[in-house]
Amino acid sequence: MSADTVVNAAETTAPREQRSPRKPFEQLVAELMQRDFLGVRVGVLLLILPVFICSIAMQITSRQLWNHPPDSRYYLPMMARDMGHSWPDSIQMNQNISPGWHLSGWYFADNDPTWQMVRTRLLYPVLSIPFVWMWGLSGGSLMVPVLGDILFFWVTARVLQRLYGPGVAAIVVILFTLTQPIFGFSWAGTDTLAMGLAAVIVANLPIERRIGKANLVWLGAASIFIALTRQVGVLAPAMAGAGWLWLLIRERNWRNRWLGSLIVTAATTVVIEAVSMMVTTASAASVISHGETTYPGIAHEFVHYLKLVTQEAMTYMWHNDRVLLGILVTAGVGMVVRFKSDAAAVFFGAAAATYVITAGIGFSQYMRYEMVMFPAAAVAAGAMVQLLMGEHLPFKARALAGAAESSQATTVAAEAADSDSGSDSGSDSGSDAASASVPVSVSVPSVPRQRFSPAAALGRTMPGRYLGFDQPRPDRWKPQLVFNAAVLAVVLGVSLPGSWGSTPTAPPSPAVAAAQGGTPYASTPLAKPGAEVTLKAAFDQASGLTKDSDLLQYAFDWVHTLRYRPTAADQPGWSTRDKDGTTVIHINSLELDRPGQEAFGRAISLDRTVRSDSVKIVQRQVTEWGEDVTFTVLDDTGAVHQGTATTLYPIWDKKDPGVVTSLVFDN
Repeated sequence: MSADTVVNAAETTAPREQRSPRKPFEQLVAELMQRDFLGVRVGVLLLILPVFICSIAMQITSRQLWNHPPDSRYYLPMMARDMGHSWPDSIQMNQNISPGWHLSGWYFADNDPTWQMVRTRLLYPVLSIPFVWMWGLSGGSLMVPVLGDILFFWVTARVLQRLYGPGVAAIVVILFTLTQPIFGFSWAGTDTLAMGLAAVIVANLPIERRIGKANLVWLGAASIFIALTRQVGVLAPAMAGAGWLWLLIRERNWRNRWLGSLIVTAATTVVIEAVSMMVTTASAASVISHGETTYPGIAHEFVHYLKLVTQEAMTYMWHNDRVLLGILVTAGVGMVVRFKSDAAAVFFGAAAATYVITAGIGFSQYMRYEMVMFPAAAVAAGAMVQLLMGEHLPFKARALAGAAESSQATTVAAEAADSDSGSDSGSDSGSDAASASVPVSVSVPSVPRQRFSPAAALGRTMPGRYLGFDQPRPDRWKPQLVFNAAVLAVVLGVSLPGSWGSTPTAPPSPAVAAAQGGTPYASTPLAKPGAEVTLKAAFDQASGLTKDSDLLQYAFDWVHTLRYRPTAADQPGWSTRDKDGTTVIHINSLELDRPGQEAFGRAISLDRTVRSDSVKIVQRQVTEWGEDVTFTVLDDTGAVHQGTATTLYPIWDKKDPGVVTSLVFDN
């Protein structure tokens, strides 16, 4: 046989290299859905985000005026101030967007407690600046609240997937998309941003795992940023403290894996509260006390408001949001059934902290102030959903168990193959030769293609190694520290010369100081009604408060200080009276305190006996912004009562009667 014939035969019999068959479209889609993007399955994200984005777009376009609620009259001027505008210009920019909400320079006065609380919320206005540049003050102020919702969904889904798997994550997060607070409070405010930051705190807690230094950095940073968003600083140490206590009881070891997170969150909260008390007049203690000065009084008020917020929250959810009620009930049952788990501890700590926060505020407003505990509630509810699905082990434990079973099956198959080959060893040499001629296919495990990683590339450089990019992710704490420190520096650098400043103090009297007259912050009056007109409106309003009316803002301003003389212990400001028997209050503190409204109305209307049409001015001092007067008024018996008052001319509507900032009857 010639050489050419041998070569041709070899070419004919040699197997050709075949291409791998093309994967079906369904398989490609399934593989894509199984991929993780930033820790969450793509399939879970596709179930959540498109529906949420469409729903929130419809909500924003149909809500109109309530895209900018009353609270936004603080945040929008803060954004404008951070962008370099003056206070008068910032106030005017807000009025162009929301003319229905009263606003003036004294809303940002040094002596206004609401402003002292709001001015510490620096994060939301600064984060909104890029969006305001792109879409203006009205549209740009809504982007951070929407991103806060997305942050909550994404981070919560990531935690749930790590603990219980993608199925539970999808179920729980989709249920949250059906609750009203998620969409209702995605307005120009800090509610959803605080909820998203609470989710970041929960994600970095050592729930069923050990955490590294990077997680501790994120815990400290999130604790600072949430304190710069809302006054909910007690939340993080409460969750970490509950987890530490749970493990202490179970393992009898105080140096357990929760200790680091407890130290970081507690230390951060104490420092933030101490700084807040030094730079502002608002603090957590002053909120919880509700004006009481004795410990028994504070305890009594706290228990009273605990009952009140519980009744209000349950009533609202039963009538308006039973999906949210079901989630919280499921979380509570899960906490009891799986009481040994870290999830139970985190939910208990979050619920306790939220009770303290809402009781300090004094009311529950459509579950708005309870939103910060939603991430912890999701973790506890996920534990119960997993149990109802018949899955008792955590997701990672089940994955490891499945891998062990697969490895064991492979080992058994290999041993069986070895046994079969051993039994055939006694065969004749002919069969051995025949078997040797049969080609054996050996499957070589494929090596996954290495994707480009910026962190790995930086880890090969000297600066990258210094920052720890060559370390495992849990120990890579320096980049997180640098990043969060830079963000904090930007926030403080923009806010301190911007929105942090206040306008001059606005005392109850005299009229010039009360209106901030002679300063750029004073508003020009639209009309100048006499003080008797303003006092008559005030007496009529006070009489209405003692009956069925709850009209607080008319002849009395919502935030301006008001001096009056309480005559009974149940009337507002009784425990904080000055030596002359008068006290200074703010009307907005009575917003949901119906007994307090009635008591205040009785004090001003002389227990509903004043005749508002009998007001006479005895002495009058007229200024450009208002009047300081001495007046008399009759009661139903004809007795004459004399007092002093300060009234300001109307600045929002020329048909308004003006505002009373001081109304004090003589002894």
